[in-house]
Amino acid sequence: MKKKGFTLIELIVVIAIIGVLAAILVPAMMGYVKKSKITSANSAAKSIYTGAQSAITDMNAEDAAMSGLTTGSGIDVGGNSVVTTAPNSGDSALNKFKYRVYVYFTDAKKLSAAQVQLNSNYEVQGVGVQDKNNYCGSHPKQMTVDSYEKLTAKTAAAALSYAIS
Repeated sequence: MKKKGFTLIELIVVIAIIGVLAAILVPAMMGYVKKSKITSANSAAKSIYTGAQSAITDMNAEDAAMSGLTTGSGIDVGGNSVVTTAPNSGDSALNKFKYRVYVYFTDAKKLSAAQVQLNSNYEVQGVGVQDKNNYCGSHPKQMTVDSYEKLTAKTAAAALSYAIS
């Protein structure tokens, strides 16, 4: 009577083939995961960039005072710095700006941090964001996997510096 089944050699060969395939595919898949997370962060940065431009346009249309908005350095508009309630007429220009950015991009509170830089004419120069997994994105200069790896600090401020460089 003949026994049915696989021999030990056949099983070892199959396991070795699976091991080789895994060694080739896992690093490639990890690269795709990192690229997709950076692309997602870039998308969030672009949305905040658009929201900040819209907020500035709205404030100009209402002749709102812009004093109080810092130019030349990052303004925190994400994470814990989001203003989610409508400001009163006596509130600062900064709170009004943050609230308007939040209105245009409500997911700003889901980020760890986001920074917007305005120039002296109150035009948006760039945006840097950091998501909850510490992946960074930027706009208008988009973060890439290579530029992400070169960041010494994985922060929204570092991404903002990259965006305006």
